[in-house]
Amino acid sequence: MQTLDKLQIRTLGEAQVWVNGNPVQWRAESARELFFYLLAHPEGHTREHIIEALWNIKSDASASNRFRVTVHRIRAALGWPGALLEEYSRYRLSEETLGASDVHVFYRVLEQAERATGLRQLELYQQALALYQGEFLPSEDGEWASEIREQLRAAYAQTELKVAHLLCGQGKCRASVAAQARALRADPYVGENHHQSFMRCLWQLEGKYASVEYYRRFIRFLRDELGDTPMPETTELAEEIKRGADTNLGNAQGCPFAQRFAQPLLPARGPN
Repeated sequence: MQTLDKLQIRTLGEAQVWVNGNPVQWRAESARELFFYLLAHPEGHTREHIIEALWNIKSDASASNRFRVTVHRIRAALGWPGALLEEYSRYRLSEETLGASDVHVFYRVLEQAERATGLRQLELYQQALALYQGEFLPSEDGEWASEIREQLRAAYAQTELKVAHLLCGQGKCRASVAAQARALRADPYVGENHHQSFMRCLWQLEGKYASVEYYRRFIRFLRDELGDTPMPETTELAEEIKRGADTNLGNAQGCPFAQRFAQPLLPARGPN
């Protein structure tokens, strides 16, 4: 493919495709939608599955013709027939095309990070986080996009927590707290234990008033979003913090966040 090294695909925070520095002209919204759908499902799908998933219609002669025209438009827009493959009745994007997308680079770097150790692991996690410039296909309303969006949001939050853990181990506690905060903003459903750890870190680094204020915001979140209340352990921790004195952690030794993550976090998962 003569334009392979000039193909750029952005899905995180925006939805853009460039060939040789020029925005791709899809000629039809169905072509753009099918392209990003296949990008989100690298294993590919049958024509019948795609037609029903994207257009919510049964695969008849008219729908099949529309699908054929849409596939042609994608190949023409990218300037390479091999960008979209049909194998064993399944349609998928080529590995070269997938490799030009930010979302697949994001997951590839995460996989490398999980095999690395020490400073190299931290460097790779931070490299992956730099790729996450926002939500996956933010303007796409389809259910398929929402599912991938949630997976990526969770992967981003988990990665921020892993970075926070590594920074804490280096004694960089304020940077660790900043990473925890980004994780909890991105995915407040990540787990109440993480909110508890954040409260403890805030207590030791910024004082009990900052920690108690965060607890109050967390209560409002549970009430307004879930119709729920905090776990007894979280309430007990808040009372302990209210009674306690302000402290200064100073280093990572004895850090409550490091203790919380004595067990490894779950690995990130790519698109299904």
